[in-house]
Amino acid sequence: MEWTNEDRAKLLSMKETVDSDDIKVKEGIKKILLENRYIIHVLNNKELEEADAEIDEYFGVNILPYYIIQPTQHNVQNFICYEVAYDEVNKYNTAVKTLRIIFYILCEHKNLIDKETGMARHDLLAALIQDQFNFSNDFGAKIHLISDVPTVVDNDYACRTMIFKQIADNNLVKTKDGIPRFANKGVHKIG
Repeated sequence: MEWTNEDRAKLLSMKETVDSDDIKVKEGIKKILLENRYIIHVLNNKELEEADAEIDEYFGVNILPYYIIQPTQHNVQNFICYEVAYDEVNKYNTAVKTLRIIFYILCEHKNLIDKETGMARHDLLAALIQDQFNFSNDFGAKIHLISDVPTVVDNDYACRTMIFKQIADNNLVKTKDGIPRFANKGVHKIG
């Protein structure tokens, strides 16, 4: 089976689709984090800073859309990992579900104190994330912080786990032939 440019385009279009809430929300988080110059600065990636790297180069290095990091790091690294989860649908209102965005902020102990502020780097990153996301409407409705817990990972990383919560639409749209449609009672064209 030959892989075509149309096949590649179909996969790339998944970033834009309105049907996949996971991808849509994760792409939104990525954009918000990369556009926040304070977060990029506090991540303190000297290698990328010295290379005059583009902001997008922090994605996949310090900003990860999953919670997995290499067990062995050659350079001091700080990470913001994030995941998206949905709780059960409300039994009395199936048109909504609960969205949870979970951030794992990991800062290596060798670089734990931000020299400019004297604050613990994982606490400073958590404050910046809280400032950016708490009570924002970036995902269609207000999202708010419901949990902020410090932990230690291995003996190398201080961690903060932050959970934001939002009541979200429950997959009410189905895209068919490139046209989004309401899908709650059959497929009805939007607009």
